[in-house]
Amino acid sequence: MTKISNKFLSDKIRWAAAQLSQLYKPSLTVVSSVLIGSAAVTLWLGGARHLGILEPAELSAYDQMLRWRPDEKPDPRLLIVGITEADIQKLKQWPISDRKIAEILQKLEKMQPAVIGLDVLRDVPLGEGREELTKVLQKSDRIIGVCLVTDGGPDTPGSPPPPGIPANRVGFADFGIDPGGILRRALLFMKPPIIKGDNSVEKHLCNDNFQVLTSFNLQLSLRYLQKYKIFPRLGADQSLWLGKTNLKKLKSNDGGYSNIDARGYQILINYHSRNQVANKVTISDVLQGKVNPNLVKDKIVLIGYTSETVKDIFYTPYSGQQQKNQFMPGIVVHAQVISQILSAVLDKRPMFWFWPEWAEILWIAGWSIVGGTVASRMAHPWKLALTFAAILSGCGAIGFGIFLLGGWVPVAAPALALILTGGSIVSADRFNKSGYGKAITDRVKQVFKIEIDQAQKEQQVADIVESDFFKELQLKKDELKSSKKDTSEKTPSDPQEITVGNVDLPQAQSDADEFLAQLQLKAKQQKQRAAATASESDSKTESAIDPGASASSGETEPDEGFSDLQARAKQMRQRRKADKKIEEEKIDTL
Repeated sequence: MTKISNKFLSDKIRWAAAQLSQLYKPSLTVVSSVLIGSAAVTLWLGGARHLGILEPAELSAYDQMLRWRPDEKPDPRLLIVGITEADIQKLKQWPISDRKIAEILQKLEKMQPAVIGLDVLRDVPLGEGREELTKVLQKSDRIIGVCLVTDGGPDTPGSPPPPGIPANRVGFADFGIDPGGILRRALLFMKPPIIKGDNSVEKHLCNDNFQVLTSFNLQLSLRYLQKYKIFPRLGADQSLWLGKTNLKKLKSNDGGYSNIDARGYQILINYHSRNQVANKVTISDVLQGKVNPNLVKDKIVLIGYTSETVKDIFYTPYSGQQQKNQFMPGIVVHAQVISQILSAVLDKRPMFWFWPEWAEILWIAGWSIVGGTVASRMAHPWKLALTFAAILSGCGAIGFGIFLLGGWVPVAAPALALILTGGSIVSADRFNKSGYGKAITDRVKQVFKIEIDQAQKEQQVADIVESDFFKELQLKKDELKSSKKDTSEKTPSDPQEITVGNVDLPQAQSDADEFLAQLQLKAKQQKQRAAATASESDSKTESAIDPGASASSGETEPDEGFSDLQARAKQMRQRRKADKKIEEEKIDTL
């Protein structure tokens, strides 16, 4: 009873498994096609990202998300003193003289700022007051000057810092510009490149390859953070730490970038605002005493040109889709970076962070699988289009949500993965339903079947050739050929008397032909002899023997011998034909 129940249960399990396999067979086919399409699209997009093909799309998405992000309030720790076109017209000076710069610095210092950043190049005397400016710069320890770093060419040796200012109060004003001229990256540290070619170039701080320079904006930030007892330190991975905040170095493939020039120590600029990063006044306001001292006291004060005629301006992510105010002055960009550093250290505002490369690949593959799955489940084109539009909106919304939290993840690549995988699944389905897919598949199967059958035949022939039976047949064939050759080379013997009762039958074809020729010759001789005997018996008149008997005995003996010879000749022909047939069959078998 137990054996019967176990057999019944096993039969039921096999039947259920067969039903399930039939039920899920179409689903497994769809899943395999989605996974294959997703893997192919993900690999292709990974290669395209590595080659930089998708970088413009990712950077455009970054700029758009930055424009969508709401502006923050002006940073109260900063004050921008701008040199406007109106100031130039009032002072009737271009550029602003050293004396006016010295006067502005003295007025601002009386209001007790935390630090003053002078983003105005003073590498050569401009107008009157060079000595006055030099004395102010040497006397004050709260003024940070700027210089420009060489790019390595003899025609662009860089600009040295103002005279009389020590090296620890100088910062370079250079930025890293992306393709298209848009400013998204800030340099914090760098080592000037070696000037090639001309050795007569005058050496200074910002073209000395043995110096590691600090940026203008970082110098101002570090000086401000000193009152909070926060000082810079390097981690084990050579990353910069300010207190508990890590200003992580930008790598060449972080975010949407692909193999950018990541030399030096760079960070991605987390812009504070598109319009007003800090409070602003003009140098005319400072010279006329119209500035509220509370805007200056314990603040970071930045002095620089805000007029577009000076060309110290940059395209930024905010420049897109704007007819006016497409440029951001360099002094304002420095204020953006300073506000970013101070907010990250003091306000815990996150710096931009990025996923590792393997996580970005999984992110792209996930959206690719979503696109393929949706396309395989929906047949109606309008429903499919609306669903894809909703999913693409969701993909963008998730990417923007991560961006608001400080993360920059790929947006263009997953959107393309979604569309390409879904489109490939739909195209493959239409292709198969049209009948072309089945025809091509059958043709390919037929070609492979022919090739497989041919391969099997070749293998079978190879097996036969290697077999012992075939080798034995080859040996017999060689023996047969040698025996034929030997018999054909033998010299025919002299004619012999043919004994009717005992005739040796030849075994080879040449012997048989020779034997038949002898038989024919003997038969002819017998006929001639019989004719002669008959003539002699007719001419005798007297004989002891009865003429009829003599004639009869004379004819009978040759006729009987001749018949016997004919029978043996026929037998030889039949044997020769049989031997020839056997030989042909052996050759065909081989």
